[in-house]
Amino acid sequence: MIETLNNFDTQLFYLVNHHHCTVMDWVMWIFSSRWSWLVVIVAAYLFTAIKREPRRWWLVLAGIALCFLLADQGSVQLFKNTVCRLRPCHALSDVHMFREGCGGQYGFISSHAANAFAIATFFWLRYRRWTGYSRGKALIVPACMIAWACLTSYSRAYLGKHYPGDLICGALFGIIMGLLVNLLIKWIEKKLQRHVTK
Repeated sequence: MIETLNNFDTQLFYLVNHHHCTVMDWVMWIFSSRWSWLVVIVAAYLFTAIKREPRRWWLVLAGIALCFLLADQGSVQLFKNTVCRLRPCHALSDVHMFREGCGGQYGFISSHAANAFAIATFFWLRYRRWTGYSRGKALIVPACMIAWACLTSYSRAYLGKHYPGDLICGALFGIIMGLLVNLLIKWIEKKLQRHVTK
């Protein structure tokens, strides 16, 4: 069963990794780069927390930081260092890569996917129902964050860093972390509200 799943994962990886062009190489490299993450997260933060929640900006910032911390460290300590599944660029010989090396030895689960989906899930849960705004406008930022997380994850297989299975499991782990952080932030908000009303 494991071997069958691994073979399917490898074939799916080749389907993504071997279909490339110069323009997409650059686009996927940008989505995979850490500096582009900063641009996306800061932009989302400015359009949501700072603009719509001026009194709670610090809670949203704490939520983003906690999502990143839990997803990043959890993906490494709970999975990569335990499962020890080699990245495709270490395990396979005919992998297309662009502008960077293979990176760490192990790839299950993808920290990029876990981090991106944790943050995107946090934004989705917090801002999908703004009061006082039309549903279409309320969904713009969270929907963009989900799209960003999907493209970021896809870029990792495109660039030869991860198997699709690494990305799917990383995304699921990230979603769980985003849910937990959202619950924690809501709990803190309720505690603060009770303290203010006393």
